[in-house]
Amino acid sequence: MPTMTKEERLAEIRQRIDSLEARAGDGTAETRARLQRRFDALRDDADAASAALDEKADAIQERFADLESRVDIAAKREASEMAGDATSFADAVEAELHDWDVAIERMQARAAVKAYSARARAEASVAELRKARNRTAERLTAARSSTGEAWEEQKKRVTAALDDLEQKAGEATAKFK
Repeated sequence: MPTMTKEERLAEIRQRIDSLEARAGDGTAETRARLQRRFDALRDDADAASAALDEKADAIQERFADLESRVDIAAKREASEMAGDATSFADAVEAELHDWDVAIERMQARAAVKAYSARARAEASVAELRKARNRTAERLTAARSSTGEAWEEQKKRVTAALDDLEQKAGEATAKFK
């Protein structure tokens, strides 16, 4: 037996409700009125189920977008970790910071639609992320102008700042769930 999609199941349920209502049309006025309340309630339930499916689909799309973003960030991190020279390292970190900007903006958009107290907490998390992102950019700027041993020390500071940014992002993401 082939598996039906959720949308197909919902359409079948709505057809069954319509069929029941059509058959009830042959009953007395009192019977039709009593059954109509039931049919209306069933349609409300079908609408709620449809809305829940849409909400779930949106949540799934959001999770995929977050996952794709994290993979993009990981790819940039790998590039910076594997970089053989200062320019390649700095370029990879700059690209990673751009991906972080995208991820932070997506979090900001999600924060904006939350209820008051949840919104305030979410926006505080986003603000902390922005601070961590900006700290990383500042360290990268300092690293770009360094050479020799100073460069190696600055590289470690940039990497530590990236690690801090990633940790704060994980904490913020946990608050958004």
